[in-house]
Amino acid sequence: MCAHVFLYVRNARQCAPSRRLDGASINRSLPLRGALAIICVATAATAVNAAESAQPNWSLSADQELRYSSWSGTRGYPGSGSEAPGAGSQFYALSTVQATGQPFENLKVELVGKGGYVWSQQSTPGLTGTVGTTTDTVVSGTVTYLGIPGIQPFIAMNLNLPTGTTALFGSAANARMDPDIVDLATFGEGLNIGPTVGVNIPISDALMLTLSSGYTWRGGYRTEAPFDPTAAEQSTTLVEPAQVATQSVSLGYQLDKLTLLASASYAHETTSYLDHVASYQLGDRYTVSGAAGYAWTPSSSTTFTASWTNAEKNRVLDPDLLVLIPESFRTNSAVYRYRLEQTFTNGNWTVAPMVNYMLRDQNSYNPITLQFIPAKTRIGAGGSAQYAIGKEMSLRASVEHFWIHEDPTERTPDSRTLGWVAMLGGSVKF
Repeated sequence: MCAHVFLYVRNARQCAPSRRLDGASINRSLPLRGALAIICVATAATAVNAAESAQPNWSLSADQELRYSSWSGTRGYPGSGSEAPGAGSQFYALSTVQATGQPFENLKVELVGKGGYVWSQQSTPGLTGTVGTTTDTVVSGTVTYLGIPGIQPFIAMNLNLPTGTTALFGSAANARMDPDIVDLATFGEGLNIGPTVGVNIPISDALMLTLSSGYTWRGGYRTEAPFDPTAAEQSTTLVEPAQVATQSVSLGYQLDKLTLLASASYAHETTSYLDHVASYQLGDRYTVSGAAGYAWTPSSSTTFTASWTNAEKNRVLDPDLLVLIPESFRTNSAVYRYRLEQTFTNGNWTVAPMVNYMLRDQNSYNPITLQFIPAKTRIGAGGSAQYAIGKEMSLRASVEHFWIHEDPTERTPDSRTLGWVAMLGGSVKF
């Protein structure tokens, strides 16, 4: 269980969709994952003795989620693309299979596979587009050695398999929408290989420190070139994305009714190439996140999570000198996220109302899609419910209503968006 907690911390920098390990989308779910992680941290004190526990050698679980997002507002995406009111929707089906076991007394192994399907549509006049495609497949594994008193070294491997779609021709490109609104803003990358090494250090029965270092080799892929109405057909651009090095540290504390988790990470990228030409280098990224949970009673608990992500100036191509130089002003944004959730349990039922808040302090430019992610505030409110069918199966559902206000510009003096996110899911253990 302990290795699973800190696998979450090691990947905290992926603030993308997706919910994805390849970094193709900004991860809006960090506070939610923090809430889940804090539940896991509650078992960190007992994880030191995992080799002595009488558990089955292997367990297998499967999870299915069906998510639907719908929004409408005074502008579409991007806001400069149309003067008309905007609207869009996205359906995302995500399947996860996980196997966990101890093939040897002092060795714990975790294997995870994720894949899915997405249907995305924007119906803004002038920006209409639809895409239906499988997503990239993510496969990961973690091996933790439990036989050294006082430390637990681990090694992990994350693979992004390119089973999604990277090139969207014609109007289909308009199905890429604001990543602060929908789950997936892009639908594929290349083959990514990301090993990580680290160590869990139990400082005391209640305190656990984790240090890790990772590197991701990102393979090339093709995306659509800018539309040329004079060309017979739309061409493609070869994207050779940067390699990414990440350093992470986390600290987990659990005592009686209180659970705390704090983590920080630093990521550095090399140069990205377009059609074999050095085109840009994204700025170094910093992520700090934390979660606090308190169990008021055996059936009632409160969780608060927060995160901050920031990036330095990018380096961009000088068309005259043909070298990369620091951009004249920073086109990255700082993103702040907060989430408060109250959980109540009664018998087989668990319900959890929640509120969340996000602030993006300025426009952020995506050089791959050639679009800005607007500065904005996002407020969401809703809740979730889960029903346990015995010990090995559960069903769950959630709903959230959100309000977004974008910072005014000359082109979009007042841009507001309303929307809903609904989810149905279930899991089973074998």
